[in-house]
Amino acid sequence: MNDKRFRIAAGIGIAVLVVILFLVSPFFSIEETVIVGYNRVDRAEILAQLNIGSTTNLLFFNTNAARRRVMENLYVGDVIFERELPRRLYVTIHERRLTAYVEHMPGSFLFLDDQGRVLAVSTHKTESFPVLEGLDFTRFRLGQILEVSDNVSFASVVHYAQLLNLHDLIHRVSHMNVSDPENIRIMIGYKEFNVGDIAGADEKVRTIVQILEELPNAELMRGFATIRHNQSEHFFEILQ
Repeated sequence: MNDKRFRIAAGIGIAVLVVILFLVSPFFSIEETVIVGYNRVDRAEILAQLNIGSTTNLLFFNTNAARRRVMENLYVGDVIFERELPRRLYVTIHERRLTAYVEHMPGSFLFLDDQGRVLAVSTHKTESFPVLEGLDFTRFRLGQILEVSDNVSFASVVHYAQLLNLHDLIHRVSHMNVSDPENIRIMIGYKEFNVGDIAGADEKVRTIVQILEELPNAELMRGFATIRHNQSEHFFEILQ
C-alpha cells in the first residue's frame, strides 16, 4: 500500500514538474508587445519602462511593477495589460489630457490636465490651449492638483475648460480669466465672452458655440458677449 501511494505521489510530482517546466519554458517568452493609446508619451520610453527582455515570460510578467514604472510619466493616467497566449502582450495607455496653462512666473508655465493636475513646467507653451488667469497660488507639486487659495474659482474654470474641450473649442481659446468668479471671461480670438459664474455652464458654452457658428467671418470679428443662463447680449464688429 505504501509503495502504491509512493508511486502515485511520485507520478503527481513528476507531472507537476513537467507542467512547471513547460510554463517557464521559452514557449511563453514574450515575442511581440503591442502598445496602443499613446500620443505624447514616447513608445521607446514605454518599452524601456516595461523592461521586457528576450526571455521574459508572458505568464509570469509582473504587470503591477510594470504599471508603476510606466506611470512615472505624469502624462500616463492608467495602463491596462492583456495577455494573448502564447507570446503576445497588449499594452493600452490612457493618457491624461493637457487642457490649459497657468503662468507660474514670467516666461514659465504650468501644464494642467482636465482635472487641474500639474503635468509639467516649461518656458514655452507647446500647443494651443488657454492660459488660466486670476488664480492665486503659492506652490505646486508635479503630478498633483494645483493648490489654489480659492477652490471654488478653480473648480469653476476647470469645469468650463472641460466643457470647451467637449465642444471642441478648447484649442480656439487663448485665455480664461477667473479673477472674479461671478464674471468668468473666456477669450476666443478677439472676442470676449463673459459667462458669469458656474451656474448653467453647459448651456452657456452651447450658446458660445451657436454664436460662433452664426457669425460671418468669425475669426475676423472682435467684440464682447455677456451670457447669463442662456440669455446673451453681444456686440461684434469686423476687424479693420
